[in-house]
Amino acid sequence: MESGWRKQLFNQKQSQSGVNPLVLPMSKAKAVKILGICPRTLERWAKVASLIPEYRLILIRMQALAQEKNLRAAPITSYQVWVVGKIGELFGDITQGIDKKALVEAIVEANKVEYTRAQFEQEQLGFTSHSLGETHYVG
Repeated sequence: MESGWRKQLFNQKQSQSGVNPLVLPMSKAKAVKILGICPRTLERWAKVASLIPEYRLILIRMQALAQEKNLRAAPITSYQVWVVGKIGELFGDITQGIDKKALVEAIVEANKVEYTRAQFEQEQLGFTSHSLGETHYVG
């Protein structure tokens, strides 16, 4: 997994329309590039992410949008990429030789509050403030 994935996610170029790029959906190809993983790994981690109610709701919305607009694949939001990235970090923290998926699922299930959209926005603010050189704590 890419160590600087948060920097890539939170420092996306401003869109031509001036809309915050973090509110625009992206392709799964862009998500795997940001995270530095293969598409199969994205799918595996996204299955664990579906334990999180907000993630699951957005997933359903993106799938409905794809079907309604006849898109080849459902887009993915920056929030979803953030959730999958955090789950990927858990997978990376667990040593080889044990069932990582079951353990990560248990950790995510017990800590769903750490994967909310509000937490995403708080981390985004903290990351943006830090990258701008501000030193106040956002927490």
